[in-house]
Amino acid sequence: MSGPNASSRTDDGRSRPTRAPHPPGDRPLLPKDELSRIRSLAALARDTGRSGTLEQILEVAAEGAREAIGAASVSVSRLEPGTGVVRTLLNVGELGPTEERWPEDETYGADEFVCLNLLTQGAISWVTTLDDPDSDPREVELLRELGKGSSMGAPLVVDGVLWGEFYATRNVGEPSFGPDETAYLEALTAILAGGISRALREESLEEMAYHDPLTGLANRRALDERAEWAFDHAEAVPRPVTVVVADINGLKRVNDTQGHLVGDQLIKSVASAMRKHFARLPGALVARVGGDEFTVLVVGHDPAAVVAVSDELCGLTWNLGITASLSCGAATVMVGRGTELNPRELFAAGDRAQYVAKRGRLRTTVVTGDVAHEQADEPALPA
Repeated sequence: MSGPNASSRTDDGRSRPTRAPHPPGDRPLLPKDELSRIRSLAALARDTGRSGTLEQILEVAAEGAREAIGAASVSVSRLEPGTGVVRTLLNVGELGPTEERWPEDETYGADEFVCLNLLTQGAISWVTTLDDPDSDPREVELLRELGKGSSMGAPLVVDGVLWGEFYATRNVGEPSFGPDETAYLEALTAILAGGISRALREESLEEMAYHDPLTGLANRRALDERAEWAFDHAEAVPRPVTVVVADINGLKRVNDTQGHLVGDQLIKSVASAMRKHFARLPGALVARVGGDEFTVLVVGHDPAAVVAVSDELCGLTWNLGITASLSCGAATVMVGRGTELNPRELFAAGDRAQYVAKRGRLRTTVVTGDVAHEQADEPALPA
């Protein structure tokens, strides 16, 4: 039985004192800051284990790390594949004059910074202070620009590949980062890497689920869900919801005479043109819903503006040995609370209009009248 004077035996039979256990309630406690850091790592592990977007995971990690290590600011950056450029994705905390929380174009070249070069070449953590004569001059210059006194960086290695950098600063006059903070950051980035890996996989799966693999446009599922949302979230003041249905004329002949590779090239070229033209109407969703058929859903824009863009596309031709063009039909419904029509009926009206345009070989968009009263009638073929 063990007690305060308990001992154990060595191999030669001699007694060896053992450490007596601490009485209950008398065990040494971890320092408060160390305990809070362990708890923050546990919280991060829980949070990154849940489903979430990459942005949400980075935000949770950055805010948690800033509090745990007493940083003035924390930034997360991504190494752009195939380059020596690090692009900042997120800044939190006390930001410098030129920093934004979600920057659009904040980049740094690894060849400009000794610290960044060390990180990209060897995945090595580093610490820099203003008063250290051996500090990287460019990093010191950056600290002065940000109004900070010290900085620390740690590599983010995801699935065995350097993915980015986790960067923290402290204000002038505050103690610089030490070994404890470096160790914490290394543990945090190891946990964060798992969350990033999962988020990227989920984004890839979502991309596959909602996008056409050939063109990168939305697919039928994405179109249907967006249309359902537009009808389900009707506002008190009705707003126009317009669909444009476009069909490629000549795709079958291209496939038959020049092969499906050329046919795919035609499909991608048409998709690119549709994406470019409808980008002028913010929020427009361009989808490929069949082999040669595209549907565009536009919410809240003047139907005349939608038809004008469609007419421009109808006037284009693609010459791949055989001339190809588009036949377009459009339909609009005013969606408000109490609207009885549904997306399926709106799409059907657009299909009928497109059929009229194709049958008449028209180079302008055929527009249906009142969708609510034309469910059984085909739009009239222009004379």
